[in-house]
Amino acid sequence: MNGAKTILVIDDDQKLSFGLVAVLRRAGFQTKTASSGAEGLKSIRAEKPDVILCDIMMPPPNGIQLKKELSNDPETRRIPFLFLSARTAQVDKLAGLENGADDYITKPFEVNELLARIQAILRRDMLGRERGIQESAANVDKLRTSISANLSHEMRTPLTILMATLDLVMREKFTENNAELSEYVKTASNSALRLKFLIEDLELLYDMAQDKLGTTRERIDVQYHIHDAIEQVAKAWESKLLEVKVSINPDVVIFAPQREFRHAIAHLIDNACKFSPKKGKVIVSVQPNGMGGCFLEVSDQGPGIPLELREKVFERYYQISQGDTRQHGGLGIGLTLVRAFSQSVKGDVQIMDSPVGCRVRMVLPPIELD
Repeated sequence: MNGAKTILVIDDDQKLSFGLVAVLRRAGFQTKTASSGAEGLKSIRAEKPDVILCDIMMPPPNGIQLKKELSNDPETRRIPFLFLSARTAQVDKLAGLENGADDYITKPFEVNELLARIQAILRRDMLGRERGIQESAANVDKLRTSISANLSHEMRTPLTILMATLDLVMREKFTENNAELSEYVKTASNSALRLKFLIEDLELLYDMAQDKLGTTRERIDVQYHIHDAIEQVAKAWESKLLEVKVSINPDVVIFAPQREFRHAIAHLIDNACKFSPKKGKVIVSVQPNGMGGCFLEVSDQGPGIPLELREKVFERYYQISQGDTRQHGGLGIGLTLVRAFSQSVKGDVQIMDSPVGCRVRMVLPPIELD
């Protein structure tokens, strides 16, 4: 019986179940049985059978209710499901299929027809899985290529600007034009900061993958970890002439992993500045949330994020604008890191409703006192 597929028969007719089990075992299948929907659901979650044969007319949950329950669970929704029913009306068959069944067979049935339909379902399932594996492999290859290209671009651009600017500083004489020298140095400094930010991203991404993000909550220095972090990022967007307004409740006292907190703030501000229109406004608000916790919101006047993408943007490497036509740089890991940090201390970050632009709220819970 090694490698044999397991079929779960759910039917309150014990004589029918007994006969089905005998037929299926002679055909080389392993079998499990359940006499009610509740018993069947428990068995499915514990055993994960390869195929489910289920009667429709049973005490709650009946067959259709059971299928709906399975369809709402990512771990069970793909298990092939075949309805067995004495109801022969076309409307009943359609109801069964519309509720996600892979097939529908009426009682009494020919044994050979039942076995043929089971084999057909298993073949379709196998082909679907093979196709899914092929598509997943293709998507992984595409993602690797995209990440490599984006990473190369994100590192090469500030590095090229940095080297070119420093080369100009070395070759030109600025004894009579210190303003121009200052502008070159500022450009070089911004490029160096962009590289530093990217390297910190990669370090935190590695720590996240290894489940090593900091969780020790230390007191946050409002000036250094918030004001200075915001000012440093905003400088890189000076050309957009943005108004960055910061409002911090004087009663707020924050305890959080310091490195991760500062980096999260920087990412939220960077995103807001990136997507803001020229001369737009970015608003940062920090309010207390008990001892050591806070509500931190960053709002901008950019295009905003559609409701259907508000969870998608937290996925690693996801960017709304994709491929060669994308309008904004970045690796698509900023919000991933912000959420990973906040959840590591039992908080969260969400995209909130906003009449204009985008409003992101990060919640850090109060510290747990011993």
